[in-house]
Amino acid sequence: MTATSIIPPGAADEDRRELVRLTTDLLGRHSGTEHLRERLDAGQAHDPRLWARLAEAGLVSALVPEEHGGAGLDPSYVSGVLHELGRHATPEPFLETAVVAVTLLAGSTDTAYAGPWLERITAGEVLVAVRLGGLTPHVVHAADADLLLDVADDGTVRAHDASDLEVQELAALDALRPLALVRPGTDGVLLAVPPAVVERARLLAVAGAACLLAGATRALLDQTVDYVTVRHQFGRPVGSFQAVKHAAADMAVMSEMTTSAALGALDAVEVSTPEDARRRAWAAKAYAGDAAARANVSALQLHGGIGFTWEYHLHLWLKRVMSLAASYGTTSALRRELARELVDRQRERRG
Repeated sequence: MTATSIIPPGAADEDRRELVRLTTDLLGRHSGTEHLRERLDAGQAHDPRLWARLAEAGLVSALVPEEHGGAGLDPSYVSGVLHELGRHATPEPFLETAVVAVTLLAGSTDTAYAGPWLERITAGEVLVAVRLGGLTPHVVHAADADLLLDVADDGTVRAHDASDLEVQELAALDALRPLALVRPGTDGVLLAVPPAVVERARLLAVAGAACLLAGATRALLDQTVDYVTVRHQFGRPVGSFQAVKHAAADMAVMSEMTTSAALGALDAVEVSTPEDARRRAWAAKAYAGDAAARANVSALQLHGGIGFTWEYHLHLWLKRVMSLAASYGTTSALRRELARELVDRQRERRG
């Protein structure tokens, strides 16, 4: 499967495929395994140079309204971008800054406050962290953020400048997706954001995380297939053994299904009813988390002992999958919510 083939055929999707091509080319040149190793050695996941390149390419500002310098696109245009960011394990808060934060700021009626921040996001000058109540008790890239948008479970949104935050960095499993506990020193700025916009931002976070997981799952599959093709045992590639073929085929099926569900869920946020969009986002993230966890196990088993060594690069994706699966709703929590909603709907129908 090529990068652009994740977007379905059709003239209306050519712009989406072009964004995927642009992202794949940029990340292939600037966010390969060598870059990831450099960031690990530096002890700093975020790379201002890479973020500037993402901004210069117009990816960071894709969803920013045109009046603030962006392209004003809808979220479906960045589903493939998120997939590629996940496939490359890019250590940048694109989902949080360019998707969730932009949605909240662009939807706020406090334009005097939100406008300048949107323009700075467009220029690639700032990172914005988000905390979405119970969905994100730990904040991604908090230490690098210039602004925190703190969304309470009741939908209240408060903005906190970095100077107002006490950030306690945590020993995260994935050092390239740093997490922190954040304690604001003041009440911050209360932003007027309509409830529908807040719900939309939450759904974009869940569906966007599913897209990142879909990309990471694809990377696990590709790396595993490459390895079992060149690794020989008993005078033949281990990939020629039937048991290995079956395991790789199962990974391929899970990868395709995850990609379809994740990209469809992000599209649904724009075109479906809120109720349908919520169900599709929850289902996509739940399936993506489960499929990625299974792909982790298969990739590690098929690589053998080399798979969990520090020197080999597979662990970068193993850890990314575990980190993403635990963010924006775990598989068990989202399935529980889906089951509860299904039971409630059946009760309503029966009167």
